[in-house]
Amino acid sequence: METRECLMNRRSVRKYKSEPLSDELLAEIMEPALAAPSAINLQPWHFVVVRSPEKLEELREVMGRTVEKFRPVLENRFARNPATVRETESFLSTLGGAPVCVLAFVLKPDYPDVGGALQSVSAAIENLLLAAWDKGVGSCWISAPKRMGFGDELVERFAPGKGEFVAAVTLGWPDQSPQMPLRREGRWTMV
Repeated sequence: METRECLMNRRSVRKYKSEPLSDELLAEIMEPALAAPSAINLQPWHFVVVRSPEKLEELREVMGRTVEKFRPVLENRFARNPATVRETESFLSTLGGAPVCVLAFVLKPDYPDVGGALQSVSAAIENLLLAAWDKGVGSCWISAPKRMGFGDELVERFAPGKGEFVAAVTLGWPDQSPQMPLRREGRWTMV
């Protein structure tokens, strides 16, 4: 797949087929994540690839509690579209049936440039999304657990001593073909 095609056609997938992803395929997706640029070459990331049924169930339990706290945010953001609220809640609580969910952490929350470290982890997440799409694997970047205060619990359960939770990314074979949301005008200028 050409780079531009991958960039322009990747979508957030929120419904997945139950087919597993092989270890080899997951390695092919994770390697480019680790090749992301990072501020002063800190490479400040740690990823946990959650794929066992038991650990995915544990993660879905945390996500179910996340949904409860996140509901007012969704209802405010999508006040005119309650179906989107319901769909988002369903996705978050079930992870859309994804057979894999990658948890991203910033290794040391006390980096002198924590902003640069978080940007670096975000770049690695974007590489992960694009590497997945290049292989035909769908993904969705999830920030709600951190926003709703569940980051520390996810660290304790999945990555003790590996830093601060940043985001989760579902991975799986898409069971839907989302359309590109309308792009907002005026989001860049040339000077």
